[in-house]
Amino acid sequence: MKIPTTLFFLLLLLQMAAQNVYLLRSDRVFDGVNVHEGWAVLVEGERITAVGPTNSVKAPSNAEIIQLPGTTLMPGMIEGHSHILLHPYNETSWNDQVLLESQAERVAQPQFTLKLL
Repeated sequence: MKIPTTLFFLLLLLQMAAQNVYLLRSDRVFDGVNVHEGWAVLVEGERITAVGPTNSVKAPSNAEIIQLPGTTLMPGMIEGHSHILLHPYNETSWNDQVLLESQAERVAQPQFTLKLL
């Protein structure tokens, strides 16, 4: 059975509009500088739309409330120490890479493959 194109797009739009909304309630929220007790985080779709004291963050009626007792929410961690011009040491030792390979050679060769968990 074929679904008419307009019905297909209508269903697609409805699915996109019904994005997930979560209110995360943890014991603490770390904002990158300070730790705040009794804060909540509102997540709509893929975006954080509100953060603050639990009683000031207003969640829409369709929000799923997730209690996270004993936890601290914090911003995503950023990996800040990469050796992007070195390949794994189980392939070639650090000394061989740095002392025997030119920087141009290390730039030109593929360094790593990202693996999604």
